[in-house]
Amino acid sequence: MGRKGLGKKGASAVNLSYNPPTIMKLTAAILCSIAFATTFAADVPEGHTVVAQCKCSDLDECAETIATKTNNCKKKAECTNFLKEIGDVTKIMACLDADHEQMMKVEACAKKKLNGELGCTNSATPVNLTIPLIPVIEIPSLEESGAVPVGEQANAQAEPPLQLRQYLMCIDECTHDDMEVIPGRKKRSPATCAFKLKCALAPPSDSTQNAYTECQKELGYDPTKGAADSCKCLKAAGVNMTCPN
Repeated sequence: MGRKGLGKKGASAVNLSYNPPTIMKLTAAILCSIAFATTFAADVPEGHTVVAQCKCSDLDECAETIATKTNNCKKKAECTNFLKEIGDVTKIMACLDADHEQMMKVEACAKKKLNGELGCTNSATPVNLTIPLIPVIEIPSLEESGAVPVGEQANAQAEPPLQLRQYLMCIDECTHDDMEVIPGRKKRSPATCAFKLKCALAPPSDSTQNAYTECQKELGYDPTKGAADSCKCLKAAGVNMTCPN
């Protein structure tokens, strides 16, 4: 009886592993998967890849980490030494901080209008986005920091001192020294967190632009005037700059 019992069990195992209908179903599923993958790959442009959209909660957490590191890095001698060459360090930093604070107010207002979704999503199941395999390299921007004017006025102005850009780049490198990100990414930029988290940001939409425009009006912030005021602030701090009248 022991042998019969083993025989039945063995037969059962064989029948389970060799079941023609099951194999046909598995084969069909595999073929369908291959066909889908081939079709899916064909839909992705050359030089691009598909990545899940960033979750807003993840970006917010990452942004807090970067903000904390930025506040520490901007005071380090290795960075502030650049400012010593062009003016009063404390005053220059105060000018840049005031610009950043104003821009953060506008961004916070826009995020509120968009329910926090500035390129990211609040969904628990993010959609996939098609993005370039090699992200665009960006350098710390003096325009972004408010240190210089933008647009036509920028073309009419003399270039700000190199040391000011070096200071911003120094903060950028210090802030991201332990992150696997592309060198030169704009500090405080969501793109930095997106690259670190290996997720994607949706391109700016009309609603995003409208939110920023509305917030600038509500807060009484004029970017052109803000840039001019920033330039005057830096000039008063000893920086040799030509500012708009």
